[in-house]
Amino acid sequence: MEENRENREQEHHNGDGHCGCKHPMMRHIFIALLTFLGAFMAFYVVADWHYKQMFDPIAQMNRMDRMIRSDFDSMSKIAEKQIMKGARFAEKNESYIRLERADKSYKVIVDLRPFDNDEKNIEVSADGNVLTITAAGSSNKHGHERILKISQNYMFDEDVNLENMTKIRQGDDLVIYIPTEK
Repeated sequence: MEENRENREQEHHNGDGHCGCKHPMMRHIFIALLTFLGAFMAFYVVADWHYKQMFDPIAQMNRMDRMIRSDFDSMSKIAEKQIMKGARFAEKNESYIRLERADKSYKVIVDLRPFDNDEKNIEVSADGNVLTITAAGSSNKHGHERILKISQNYMFDEDVNLENMTKIRQGDDLVIYIPTEK
């Protein structure tokens, strides 16, 4: 009988005999609430880190420095490509028309192959002590027409006589001999 009485007293202290945390619905609500609070705290911490970094002047200066360095590197690469393109064009230009000095004359050699292998496409003119060579030609490669026009000027000393120059075709080259007075 005493046992019954102790059981009843215990039930009286617990209300109807059921603990609130052992109820299945309350357990799910409690777990959901803790999960929500944990996720909210994690989001808050990450957002706080990002906002602190976003408004930190040192971090902003480092970011701007990286962006400027990246832009400078990109511009340097573009400029280097353009310089190399110009150097390749100058090399090609030198291979089309080149000047050589002999003992008593200068020799200008024009490669006729890029200019339709026709010496009529080469125009040579002299103005004072400046020799101007203009060459033009076209070619079809891979279905695209390529037009090439080169103009090269050479300035000589007073000892050169441009009026006595001679043009001779030698194979695929047009050779212009310019005598000197020495």
